[in-house]
Amino acid sequence: MGELSGLQLRVVDTVPAVVDVLEKRNYRIGRLTSAMQKTRPGYLVYDEQTVSAEHAELVWHERERSFLLRHISHTNYTVINGVKLVHGQARGLKAGDQIVMGHLRLVLEKSQARAASPEKPLPQARGVDQTNPWELTKQQFRELSPKHRPPRVSTEDLAVFTRQFSAMLDAGIPIARALTFFGEGLSGGDLCTVVEGMSYKVNSGTRLSHAMRSYPRIFSEVYISLIETGEESGQLSTTLHRLADLMEKQLKMHKRVVAALTYPVILLLVSLACICVFIFVILPQIEPMFLGMNIALPLPTRILLASRNLMLPALTLLVLGGLLSWIFRPFISAFLARKPDLRKKLHRAPLFWPVFGPVMRKIAVARILYSLYSMLDSGMTLVAAITRSANVTGNFWITEQMQVSKAAIVDGETVAAAFEASEVFPAACTQLITIGEETSSLATIVKYVADMYDEDADMALTDMTNMLEPLLMGGMGLIVGFIVISAMLPTLELINHL
Repeated sequence: MGELSGLQLRVVDTVPAVVDVLEKRNYRIGRLTSAMQKTRPGYLVYDEQTVSAEHAELVWHERERSFLLRHISHTNYTVINGVKLVHGQARGLKAGDQIVMGHLRLVLEKSQARAASPEKPLPQARGVDQTNPWELTKQQFRELSPKHRPPRVSTEDLAVFTRQFSAMLDAGIPIARALTFFGEGLSGGDLCTVVEGMSYKVNSGTRLSHAMRSYPRIFSEVYISLIETGEESGQLSTTLHRLADLMEKQLKMHKRVVAALTYPVILLLVSLACICVFIFVILPQIEPMFLGMNIALPLPTRILLASRNLMLPALTLLVLGGLLSWIFRPFISAFLARKPDLRKKLHRAPLFWPVFGPVMRKIAVARILYSLYSMLDSGMTLVAAITRSANVTGNFWITEQMQVSKAAIVDGETVAAAFEASEVFPAACTQLITIGEETSSLATIVKYVADMYDEDADMALTDMTNMLEPLLMGGMGLIVGFIVISAMLPTLELINHL
């Protein structure tokens, strides 16, 4: 058997389950009718030769390091995660995708028998079955120890590394020596460990992009894809410059979001702390006086006394719920992976919340367009660029909608029409994209639209902050006023009975 892809195709609803570990090659998927072929339950065959009643073709794309499924039957169709493919249509696949071919249901998932690759070590998951939630849960607890914790590098440190690394390459320093120089200039830390590991691999003959794939938690798919494009085009230093620009823009947006939310969050926390001090420290001292009165306590006072008995269990449940969510996070992720429709609904809902939703969508559009511009300007093909940029937001619904755009472009639609079909991009954005296509300056217009939505998102963040501050002040004022009234009413009631 040749080199494995790290993926396997499993037939659902068969006992025993049909599982085939996929190599990095092309396949035909269809119903078996020839006795000369290898039989499997569910009448599923994988073969490079033509098979009877063939359904689809599975093609390994080496550059994108993923499979592409192309429907080749004239009489039926294939459904991938709810998206229908007819004859000639194709779509990229990833782990977790569910495929339906007539009565045959398949799942593409990570292989438990993945071949070890010296170019892709995963130190943070070594010896861990990535499909087993129990193993992932145990790995979470192991990573609490600094000894087993995988390297972690902040976005700011990675942006600095990218900028300085590109400057070294511009100066004519070879890649391996540039990595060595950068590592020697660091005084320890996770970034130093990562750079030294990459330097060792590059000195051993590994490509830079492959060395970076050893650290998937640090280098994103967009980052590695741009590096691969730079290696193939011979313009690695230029690509690193674009990467540094992209990361600095994303870092700037992240800091703006943090700055916009810092004051409201601090105001909320301080107010909650003052309320808790009154309820748990001051209220117990005056509670005996209230209860010792031979008069009926007012309703606000009774509510305040009851809240003291309810707040501690509520806080306990909140902390316990957060802890259990962290512990069982792999199980929750596995459940959502089996329920893509539910996962899409959960990721889609925040984008349409009042106040927060429009801001989140504008930020997501700006991030996608900046990534798309960087990849197009580096020479990457449009389909590959859309595939990579779909993952920069971390939102599953947006990723799936971008796959719809990708499928539309493969089918021959214009970029503007494909983006409009995704329901992610506003109408103004697609209109400008249309102009870019007509003038053959798509990358330039994408950058212009990204800058426009970046400024729009900044203004929306400012407006949201200006809206949240009075709302929080008013809400906290109502709560404090209620507490003051609840504390003073019994005293007034007692004075009236004297």
